[in-house]
Amino acid sequence: MATGAAISAEQNRALPGKGEVLFRYTNEQGIQVLDDVVPPRYAPRGYEILTPSGRVLEVVPPQLTGEELERKRQLEAQRQADAELMRRYSSLADIESAKSRKIAIVKQDMALLRSNLSSLRQQIEQEEAAAARIQRHGDEVAPERLQRISNLREEVRVLNERMQHRKDEAVRIEREFDRAAERFTQIAGK
Repeated sequence: MATGAAISAEQNRALPGKGEVLFRYTNEQGIQVLDDVVPPRYAPRGYEILTPSGRVLEVVPPQLTGEELERKRQLEAQRQADAELMRRYSSLADIESAKSRKIAIVKQDMALLRSNLSSLRQQIEQEEAAAARIQRHGDEVAPERLQRISNLREEVRVLNERMQHRKDEAVRIEREFDRAAERFTQIAGK
């Protein structure tokens, strides 16, 4: 209903089905005040809405500070992450199994990259050996051959980058699943 803004006597009368109500808030001196309106400067501190007989109808909490809002957001994000974790896994064994599957995929990709790198290095050695033979005979190495060697070296560089990314990914997966297992244990232990 109220969001911490001041409530006027007209709004007071317009409260559906509540009839007349009173507001209890705390002023600067710490004294509780009962009035038919909450002055704007007190509304952010929170207040209570009461019947004329004194029964509390609603408590409007104080507005949160930026720090409190951030903490509330973090707690909600953690609650959602915990709910997702518990939905996804039913045991620590499930977490370990998922981790093993993901790591296996990364290792499989790394093995393929290593094989490709080995093949490229052999091609570079063959091209460089052929270029060296040509130079030993006093001939000039064709620009096409030099370009192939350059292209092969670039492919090696790109594959080395991909290999590093996969290594980094394996580390990230390990950490992610270790954190999930730790949090699962904390949640399940509650």
